[in-house]
Amino acid sequence: MALVVAAGFVVDDAIVVIENIARHIEAGQPPLQAALNGSREIGFTIISLTFSLIAVLIRCCSWATSSQAVPASSR
Repeated sequence: MALVVAAGFVVDDAIVVIENIARHIEAGQPPLQAALNGSREIGFTIISLTFSLIAVLIRCCSWATSSQAVPASSR
């Protein structure tokens, strides 16, 4: 499961970066300059998004490994 989640992080971040670079190219910048500017603009956003998702998933994992089992009668 961790491998799937990690792959999801990479794909999600890559989509955001590619969309921003495409926006710069459509604005008329050369591809290399668009890649540099686009990546520079959203670098912090990608890092904060990744840390937020990790924080949420750590909490979800702690629910799955909780030592308090749900009684069968309450399901």
